[in-house]
Amino acid sequence: MVITHIKINKFGDVEFFSQFFNTGLNVLETRFTSDVAKAIDLVLCRKTVDVISLIEIERETFIAADVFINGEFYFVEMKTSEDDATSLKFRVTGSNGEDVTNKYRQTMAHCGEQDVIELFDGNDKSFPSRFFLYRDRDHCDSLSELINNTDYAVETKTFRNFLAQYIGEFQPETINDKKDYQAIINEQGIFEVTYPGVSGEIHLSLSEEKLFLYLCFLNIAEFWEKFEKIRDMHHEKKPLLIKNFLEFLDETTNVYGLILRTLRLDRQVIILTLPKRKENSNELFYKFSAEILKSR
Repeated sequence: MVITHIKINKFGDVEFFSQFFNTGLNVLETRFTSDVAKAIDLVLCRKTVDVISLIEIERETFIAADVFINGEFYFVEMKTSEDDATSLKFRVTGSNGEDVTNKYRQTMAHCGEQDVIELFDGNDKSFPSRFFLYRDRDHCDSLSELINNTDYAVETKTFRNFLAQYIGEFQPETINDKKDYQAIINEQGIFEVTYPGVSGEIHLSLSEEKLFLYLCFLNIAEFWEKFEKIRDMHHEKKPLLIKNFLEFLDETTNVYGLILRTLRLDRQVIILTLPKRKENSNELFYKFSAEILKSR
């Protein structure tokens, strides 16, 4: 599935926003990354989207998106009603104008854990520990919530065996080509950073920390992709949404390989980033992303 267009009016701090999307990589520069991300989450019916506050909604709030799934277009609309300006009414129509709201919701439905791992937020420090929580569920703050969020998958022998295999076969991954920092999975199943000859805690730069978290996110997304194939599940592949990432990378960072690897998940990729400034813009990324778009 892909989102081909979204329009946002008077939602949060957004007065008006309109954007067409490619089927592959999309880099959107906006000062309203959080509000645009939340609007996209609403379009995708993510279970994990935060409750919308009255501050974010006005009487003229309107979110519309064109979504293409399996050869069909769905036209999603969310707006306040004349009788209730405190909530958004969700409606989806098909190409012939028929109401297909229930069909769309059913198509978008999958487990809540996948909603979590389809959104990379560079401020979320939970990614390194997710495999640990899957494996040692007794350490989870809410075991019943984890079980429900995975549709009981974590309780199955197939899941546990594949997770053990994935962790056991994991090879160290370089975080930054300029240094020897590597991401590994330790004996507890937690991602951590190692450096030759150094023991104990390693202090990463902000850019390196974002890259480390993104590597964790990628591995988790790849794990679920492979697990779905093992279970022969047929959930719709929602776009991957990435924020609080690109603007924190320094100018020496080469993310070409990471983006190519992300695109191999065969999903639409939407990166939301603050408008670039000359002093911190990652020119290599923009160069490589342009090359990727040309090649696809």
